[in-house]
Amino acid sequence: MLIEHCSLEHISKLSLVFDEYRVHFEQESNLEASTNFLKERIGNNQAVVFAAIDEDSTDIMGFTLLYPMYSSLKLKSTWTLNDMYITDKYRKFGVATRLLETVKAFGAETDAQWVNLKTGTENVKAQALYEKFGFKKDEGCFYYYLHQ
Repeated sequence: MLIEHCSLEHISKLSLVFDEYRVHFEQESNLEASTNFLKERIGNNQAVVFAAIDEDSTDIMGFTLLYPMYSSLKLKSTWTLNDMYITDKYRKFGVATRLLETVKAFGAETDAQWVNLKTGTENVKAQALYEKFGFKKDEGCFYYYLHQ
C-alpha cells in the first residue's frame, strides 16, 4: 500500500471513490459535481488529500481530506480532518491506520497546533481508532451549526 499526497493527476480515480463516499453517507451520486469539488479544493490549495493506493491494481483503497484552519489564540495553523473513507473491498487491511499515521505526521511536519475531527456518536469503531492515535474527545465544548 502506498500513501500519496493527491494532486490534480489523481482526480479521475479519486473522484470515483469520493462519490462512493458521499453515497455511503446518503447523498445522491453526482460524479461530475464530486469531480469539480475536488478539482477546486486541490487546485486552489484549499484542501490536502491523502490516498491509500493498492500497489498491484493502483486502485484507491481509501482517502482522507484535510482542511486548513487557524487558532487565533495559539497563533498557529490547525487541520480539520473532515473526511475519511475506506472502500468496502479494502476494509480490515489497515488502510485507516496508515492514513491516520500520515495525517499525524503531516500535522507535525506542518507545525500545526492540532488536528481535529468529528465522528458520529454511533461510530464506536472509529472512535476507538482515533483514541488509539491520541485524539481526545472534547467534553468541554458544544458545537453549534447555522444551516443556510
